[in-house]
Amino acid sequence: MTKQELITALTARRDAAGLSNAEIAQRSGLTERSVRNALSLKGNPQLSSLLALVDAIGLELQLAPKGFGESAATDPDYRPVATRVGHAVAQAPSPPPYTSKRRSP
Repeated sequence: MTKQELITALTARRDAAGLSNAEIAQRSGLTERSVRNALSLKGNPQLSSLLALVDAIGLELQLAPKGFGESAATDPDYRPVATRVGHAVAQAPSPPPYTSKRRSP
């Protein structure tokens, strides 16, 4: 997704929700100027501001591998499946349980 596509999607969501920049600012804790700048194609918000903005308009930011979902455009039988990746994937696997071996005297 390009920056322009992201901004277009965010502004479309803002408009569909009927929110003003002032309302988004109040919900996100950002200034109205920060919201206006973030939603302009010339803006370059910090990640923390972007996350606050996305949350304020009722979205969440998700990452996917490049090209993920492209088959939807070429395969008429493609049906997306909702999935979520939890914290367990990001964590290292748990070590095996500690087993005590007693030595005989």
